[in-house]
Amino acid sequence: MELAFVALLIITICAGAFDYGMAWREALATNEAARTAARTGSALADNVQADYYALSGAKAALTNSGRINDVQKVVIYKSTTVDGNVPALCTTASSSSLPCIVLTGAQFRAMTLADFDTVTGCFTPATIKNWCPLTRNNVQLTADYYGIWIQTKYTHQFKLIANATTVNRDAVMRLEPEVS
Repeated sequence: MELAFVALLIITICAGAFDYGMAWREALATNEAARTAARTGSALADNVQADYYALSGAKAALTNSGRINDVQKVVIYKSTTVDGNVPALCTTASSSSLPCIVLTGAQFRAMTLADFDTVTGCFTPATIKNWCPLTRNNVQLTADYYGIWIQTKYTHQFKLIANATTVNRDAVMRLEPEVS
């Protein structure tokens, strides 16, 4: 009888540890994807294909970790705050005048080079697209900060505490100065 109680407790702890570890893994994969995108986007700065290559890097990182189908939303934004956080309206609103580009998870997974405007570099299917590559400043002393925010959702295998955990990760890097 004591074994039944102890075994139930041990199984519960093991299931919780497994789900916690898998959610941690989700967070690491999301963080790596955001860093990859920010690094690429900042290096390409105002190149018309900057966002395509940045998002392709994030997509590759998430695909390789098996987390691509967990993506809920992706935001490319101009970071203007000291903490570098994504503006709240870019993550929650269906329209915004803030400098950001918002993709749904489906748009992110299905994107191709043909989805990007060849003149401005903007992702054309996005409903919010207010910071296209050609509007970015990469002059040495006044360069913009390129941020990317990725939201994924980990669905728990064992529904002990919750059904799912939402993971939000962002990365911000200064645009590389233009070489003349």
